[in-house]
Amino acid sequence: MPRTPNRTTTADRAAPTAARRSVKRLGSVLATGLAAGALLLTSFTATAPASAAASTGWEHGAPIVTDTFKRDAASGFGAAELGGKYTTSGKGLSVSSGAGVISFDTAATARQAVLTGVQTGDAQASTTVVVPALPRGGNGVSVGLQLRSDGASYYQGTLRIAPNGSAFLGISRVDGSASKQSRLQDEVLVASALQAGSTINLDVRVHGDTTVRVAARAWSLGAATPSWQRVVDDQSDQRITKGGIGVWSYLSSATAAPASLTVTALNAVALIPGTNDTDPEPATPTTPTPDPAEPAPTTPTVPAPVDPAAPTTEVPVASAGRGSAPVGTTAYPIPSGAKYVKAGNGTSGTGTLASPYTSLAYAVATAPSGSTLVLRAGIYRESVSVSGAKKVTIEAYPNEAVWLDGSDTVTGWKKSTTGWAVGGISTNFDSGPTFTKGAPDNTAESTKFVDPAYPMAAHPEQVWVNGTAQKEVASEKAVTAGTFYVDDAGKRVVLGSDPTGKTVDVTKRQTALAVKSVGSIVRGIGVRNYGNSVYQMGAITAQANSITFENLVVKNNATIGMHTWGSGVTFANITSTGNGMQGGGANNADNLVVKNSVFSGNNVERFKRTPASGGFKISRSRTVSFINSDFQDNTSVGLWLDESVYNAKVVGNRVTGNGASGLILEISDTITVANNIIAGNARYGLWIGSTGNVQIWNNTLTGNTLTALQITQDTRRQTNLSQAGHDRRQPQPDMTVPWLVRNITVSNNVVSGAAGGCLVCVEDQSKEFTAEQMKLTLNGNLYQRASASAPSLVVRWGQAGATPKSFKTLAEFTKATGQDKRSALVDGTAVTTASYQLTPAALAKSAAISVPLPNAVAALFGQTPGAAPARTGSLLTP
Repeated sequence: MPRTPNRTTTADRAAPTAARRSVKRLGSVLATGLAAGALLLTSFTATAPASAAASTGWEHGAPIVTDTFKRDAASGFGAAELGGKYTTSGKGLSVSSGAGVISFDTAATARQAVLTGVQTGDAQASTTVVVPALPRGGNGVSVGLQLRSDGASYYQGTLRIAPNGSAFLGISRVDGSASKQSRLQDEVLVASALQAGSTINLDVRVHGDTTVRVAARAWSLGAATPSWQRVVDDQSDQRITKGGIGVWSYLSSATAAPASLTVTALNAVALIPGTNDTDPEPATPTTPTPDPAEPAPTTPTVPAPVDPAAPTTEVPVASAGRGSAPVGTTAYPIPSGAKYVKAGNGTSGTGTLASPYTSLAYAVATAPSGSTLVLRAGIYRESVSVSGAKKVTIEAYPNEAVWLDGSDTVTGWKKSTTGWAVGGISTNFDSGPTFTKGAPDNTAESTKFVDPAYPMAAHPEQVWVNGTAQKEVASEKAVTAGTFYVDDAGKRVVLGSDPTGKTVDVTKRQTALAVKSVGSIVRGIGVRNYGNSVYQMGAITAQANSITFENLVVKNNATIGMHTWGSGVTFANITSTGNGMQGGGANNADNLVVKNSVFSGNNVERFKRTPASGGFKISRSRTVSFINSDFQDNTSVGLWLDESVYNAKVVGNRVTGNGASGLILEISDTITVANNIIAGNARYGLWIGSTGNVQIWNNTLTGNTLTALQITQDTRRQTNLSQAGHDRRQPQPDMTVPWLVRNITVSNNVVSGAAGGCLVCVEDQSKEFTAEQMKLTLNGNLYQRASASAPSLVVRWGQAGATPKSFKTLAEFTKATGQDKRSALVDGTAVTTASYQLTPAALAKSAAISVPLPNAVAALFGQTPGAAPARTGSLLTP
């Protein structure tokens, strides 16, 4: 089991029938702003062949609606120039200065204006949306364009503007009330880097009867009109054949009010069958995206981010998904007054496109606070610190590859007694393995960082031959092919492989970028090959509040890829891989958001599993979120929340193939673990240690080597201030985090295993509490084991100081404890596929046993509080 980590010093400072469920996902992992927060999956076919009506070419016919809003109305939208009078619901609607104004004075409210006098079937509608200011927090503000609407039932293309300036588009159908809303197709990214005042066009078309095809697209003003981005066929019994045209809007429950947006035009035309369709949809509708926050790859266009003085072109924006866009493919807007930078080590240039600054360090030192620094293509061999007084945005020039690189290409190798050597290299990097500079490793075995089998793990020096990493050894005598030795005293590097005709890169710098200014942004670049010591925490660090790292590739750095100890920091679309110790980390990082990211293949130097290594570890932080990310194939732990983490959400992640436990929750409290795949990890799937108030819903835990779900109480207590792990920023002792297992709910999960001692193990090493006293609740779960004896126990149920109760069958467990009354056990037959999806038989079974979601979890799933989800297990696709 995970042991007490060494405590840092540097970081301290700083639900229809199963046969009709044709999609694999219920909807959003995060609430995306439905009037009642509901998504009930109904029958539709996302990839069904269209009927003749749906597949016919369609041409524009007569206008149905024309509204330029050139009137004044203090309340409501009045009457359109063509289309009649609007029927409205919700206050906050008005018309002024050529725009329909939609305003919100409270969150979690909706607005609607429908031209119900227009009764049409086959039609195409369009509107233009202006966002005066980006939404603040939550899931942002949504605006929908309704067709075949009577105000209660309709098809809708929904555009959601997120606080980070991204715009997402989805398709839904409402069947009589907002509580019966079906997402026919999940969101896809259609624009990014929007700013206050941005204008977006929204088109929706609906046609057909036996099969109703709904298509939608959205694009920034000035960009070329894209092909239809969302297309879906509805063949359900609930399909709608006729209705009006309308506009709908919603402010997310977690988004700050007041907020507003405007629509400056609303138009609709009839569609008539024809052979001259100049704007066709795809012959086969696109399939639903895997996840609202993980859209399928597309290349929507936005106005090209170019110099204001340069000709305007259009550049595709990198598609949204998990992990960074490839370096060299992002295209962020370039604001007026931006400063330009080229790779080098100079201290010249004026920052114009014609005369760029000649190094990033010089640009940071010279440009005024608030500048956007646009980096031209190249390799920036620098270590840069952004002071607290210098707020900047650092971004790559559109579609140009920018790398911050800690290595230099070294030539001049000469044959030596043991290999090939080159002189004149002096690094003297600190090789201390702890978070304290220069300190030796801890003496207690449980808190040592370095595994004796990998004694050079903490040495930051790195060498690559033709891009292949070489292994560092402790002496020149030990040098063989594929290894190297650093002679600090002689300022030499000795290489065991013949470098003749090859490129040899040697690490020369330790840190890439230390951002110390509130509100700064770094995006669209790569960070590689830095030789950072453990105490330096990360090759790239966010050391102040409200910093955003976005679309970054962070790879092959000596210890930790990236780290933060600021509040309100966002890591979005990060790919962190191949780093020596950890992909990422955080401490004292309240309100951290890690989303749409990938932390894979880290701890290549083989640091011990404890106290810290693997994909990502966070400590002493409050109100944090890990959303729609992958923690995969790290040589130790996937994701680790430790040391008084309070109020966390771990939702929609894939935690798979890690060399130790997948997900650890340790001496922390108030955590929701929902809709994750936790599979194929070499130790525990989910390990909960001395942590309370945990909600575990709709996860798939399968194929983990030891116990699928381990719940352990140990002897540590918050009241013992001499023990490590306290968040010293809080009043001591901080009893919001008592380090006690209590109030844990385990529902609607798939819990599967073929080895280990049990599927669910509950124990108290302090011998104070029984499982009943810990107040555990289990129900609606689908258990599976390879056979009745593998593992031999379904549940081991702790009994304080007495011998734990062991249950070989689920029926025995339920009879003795009253737990898992709706749950089911399958012996022998697999319930998941190789890609961790439920088999058809398991899917049918799971639909019969799932239990209603509590309100807070329902909000994460986009469902009505109290509604039962379609099934147990994670809703993710591979």
